[in-house]
Amino acid sequence: MANRTSLHRLLGLPGVLIILLLAAGCAGQEEQGSNGNGTPINGKLTLGYPAVSATIFPIIYAQEKGIFEEEGVEVEMSRIRGIPQIVATLLNVDIDLGWMGFDGMAHAVVEGVEDLRYVGEFLRELPQSLVVAPHINGFEDLRGQPVATAGPGTLTDTLFAEGLMRGGLANPRQETEYLHLPGQASRLTQLLNGTVVASSLKVPATQRAAQEGFRGLQYQGSLLEPWSGEGFVTHTSILSSKGAALRSFLRSLGRAIREMEANKGEAVEVAAAFLELDPVMAEKVYDAMMPLFNADGTWKLEGIQRMFDSRSGPQKVDAARFLDDSFLDSTF
Repeated sequence: MANRTSLHRLLGLPGVLIILLLAAGCAGQEEQGSNGNGTPINGKLTLGYPAVSATIFPIIYAQEKGIFEEEGVEVEMSRIRGIPQIVATLLNVDIDLGWMGFDGMAHAVVEGVEDLRYVGEFLRELPQSLVVAPHINGFEDLRGQPVATAGPGTLTDTLFAEGLMRGGLANPRQETEYLHLPGQASRLTQLLNGTVVASSLKVPATQRAAQEGFRGLQYQGSLLEPWSGEGFVTHTSILSSKGAALRSFLRSLGRAIREMEANKGEAVEVAAAFLELDPVMAEKVYDAMMPLFNADGTWKLEGIQRMFDSRSGPQKVDAARFLDDSFLDSTF
């Protein structure tokens, strides 16, 4: 009690309050914690993703190689089937980030949602191909036949329809038996068992189909260039509440892609385990995907605006309002 009285006398009440506030600040810093290397832990992020695929490989690599931990962020991954479900979960702030193309949030924005932001694009284009049965020799053979793509309005569906039109089918949805089958695994199964004669597939499903004698009739990933690729969408509240963690996360992704480029053997090994592939197939997947990854996280505004214009109808929306690259500026 004597010390406390002495402190009051020496500093007065305002001085004591200052010391208490400083002490509280120090306690807060201690609660932030650090990893085994002494790097401060900037926070935890929950990431929603739609499916196990090669497109999210840098995230898995960063997790497996301890890059997130070294950069000071803890990442919990949550598989959520369907981009609309990921968007809804983001709007409820039940997750912090969602992996998707900018088109994934476009519908919500067109409907009036203001609280979503695209914060980094790490995949330049979808690694998507039109894969057909062995007896299909060209686009004319697809007339009247069952073909499968993803859900309506998705980038996969948009590219698929565009590819068929460029192949000579003026109205693919009427000139074929046009089926929407969400889930690449389902589309691959239906193609292999003969239920459909053509399907939109991405790496590594394209390579798996090729092993069974099916072939890629058309690469579709670059058909709409410039366009949007895939990256991370978050809620505006996360930008302020978890900004440090978000910056560490994006820095980790860029680092992961650069390390994957420099260490092919290690990356192929992780890909083989993650995607359950044999080493030869894993190397093919690596070779197909690495040119498509974008380590700096930047996007092409023209492509994103073009994509947005295709979704928004007569009332145009300024896509730049829903982009935030401030977490990339000091990262790369």
